[in-house]
Amino acid sequence: MRFHMIRTSAALAVCGGVLLTPASLASGPRSYTIMPLVLEGDSVVGVGQVTAIDNVAVNNTGQWLVEADTNNPNTDADSILLRNGVLVMREGDPVSAPAGATLDSFDSVTITDGGHSGFNFFLDGTNDIFDDSGVYAFLGPGSDPFTDPVLVVQESQPAPGLTKGTLFIGFFDVKINNADQLFVTASVDDPNIPTSVDRALYILESDPQRGGITGFEMFAAEGDILRGQSEVVADFGTGPHASAFNDLGQVLLFADLAGSTATDGTIYFYDGGFTLLAQEGSASPVTGRNWLSLSGPEMDLNNHTEYVFSGSLDGDAATNLLIVKNGEKFIQEGDTLPAIGGVFTFTSFGSGPIEISDSGDVLWYGDWDDPNTDTDTGLFLEDTLLVQEGVTAINGDIVDTLRGITDGYHMSNNGRFIVFEAVLQDGTEGAFLIEFEAACPWDLNGSDSVNVLDLLALLAAWGPCQVCPPRCGFDGDCTIGIIDLLILLANWGDCP
Repeated sequence: MRFHMIRTSAALAVCGGVLLTPASLASGPRSYTIMPLVLEGDSVVGVGQVTAIDNVAVNNTGQWLVEADTNNPNTDADSILLRNGVLVMREGDPVSAPAGATLDSFDSVTITDGGHSGFNFFLDGTNDIFDDSGVYAFLGPGSDPFTDPVLVVQESQPAPGLTKGTLFIGFFDVKINNADQLFVTASVDDPNIPTSVDRALYILESDPQRGGITGFEMFAAEGDILRGQSEVVADFGTGPHASAFNDLGQVLLFADLAGSTATDGTIYFYDGGFTLLAQEGSASPVTGRNWLSLSGPEMDLNNHTEYVFSGSLDGDAATNLLIVKNGEKFIQEGDTLPAIGGVFTFTSFGSGPIEISDSGDVLWYGDWDDPNTDTDTGLFLEDTLLVQEGVTAINGDIVDTLRGITDGYHMSNNGRFIVFEAVLQDGTEGAFLIEFEAACPWDLNGSDSVNVLDLLALLAAWGPCQVCPPRCGFDGDCTIGIIDLLILLANWGDCP
C-alpha cells in the first residue's frame, strides 16, 4: 500500500504512532467538544482535494477512519481512506493477493481498539467478474496493520459448512471485534438450496500474532429453521446495520422467513444458540400494538449484551416508528422531549444507524415537526441533543445539514467518541468528531483504573507527537515525556 500525508483542518494528536487519549467517561452529565476532522477542499498530497465524505468509524482511543471522494480526474483512483489524518488506502492501490489485483472500491469501514480492520473489497485485475471481491483483514502484529492486508477469502472460493462444491459468490459488510473475529454475511450458491443466490453467516477466527484466519464457523444459512419457527429462513439482513457483532462473538441479526408476509420478519440474538427477540405479527413493547414490519431494521449490540433495534408498528401511522432498547420502548414516533422544546413531536428517525455504547447510552438521529425545517433534525445521545441543524456551531460555522443516513455517523464502543457527517451553512461538507470529557483522563484503556497497562500505553507513545495541536499527552506540549509520566504516576490507582 502507498502512504501519503493529508492536511486536515483539525486532526487528533497522534504521539509516536499511538493516539494517547483516555478511554473512560464520566458518569452523569458530560461536557463535550466538536472539531472538524476532514473538510471538503482539504488537500491530499498526490491525489487532489476532498469533495465528499462517504463513511466514518472511530474506536475507544479516538483513532478514526474517514472514507472520502476527491476531485482526482481518474475516477478509478479518486476514492481514499484516511486514518487519523493519514492516507492509508486509495482506489487503484495494489492488494497483497490475489497477484496483480488492485483495489476497485471500499465497502465496510471498521476499526478495533488495536487499530485492526475488516473489509469487503471490490477488486480490479482478477480473472473475471466471478472473483472480483474478497474479505480482507488487517491484523498485522507489532506494526501498522494497514501495511499487511490479509486476504481471508475470495469470491469463487469454496464456502465451508455447506454442500460440497458450494462457492462464495459475494460478500456484504464485514464486522470485526476486539478479539479480531470477523463476522461475514456471504452470498453463496448451494446446490441443495433451491434459489440461485443463497445467504450464509460466518464467524471467522483469527490468529492476531500471525495475522491469519484459523477457522470458519458457519452458524446459519438460508434454508435453516431457527428456534421457535416452523418456516425456513429465506434470507438474512444484508444492510450494514441489519446485524451487529460484539467482542463476545455474539450476533444480533434480522432473518426473513418463508411463509406469510405478516409474520416472516424476525430479529434474533445468537450466542451459540438462537433467541427470538421480535417477530412481525407479535406483540411489541407498546401495549396494544403488534410489530407490522421489522424489515430493514437498524440495530446494535454492546459488550454487555444490551441491544437496540428499530421497526414499525401496526395501527396509527403517525406513531408507528419505534426504537427498542433491551426489550422496552426507547423512543416512538409522536413522542416529544424537552431537548426539542417539549412541544414538537418526532416524525422520523432517519435511515442512519442506532448504536448503543458499553455504558448503555443510545445514539440516534431524530426529525421532528417544527415548522422551521432549518432546525428540525438532530443527533441525540439518550435524551441529550448533541448536534442540531441550524443551531450547532463548529468553529463558528453553523451546521446546515446532518447526514441521518446509513453511513452518516458512528460511535466508539465506550461512547466517548462520535464521528458524524454534516454540511455547514457555507456549503462545506465534512466529517466531525464529538469528544466527551473523561472523568479520569489518565485511564488510557478504559479500565476505570490507572495501572501498568496505562503506563505501557504512555511509554509506547513516548516522544514527539506526529500531529499537534489540538492535544497530545497531559501537559499539552506536543511531546510525551517525563512530565506526562509523572502526572500519570501521581494519579495511580482507581479512578474517582
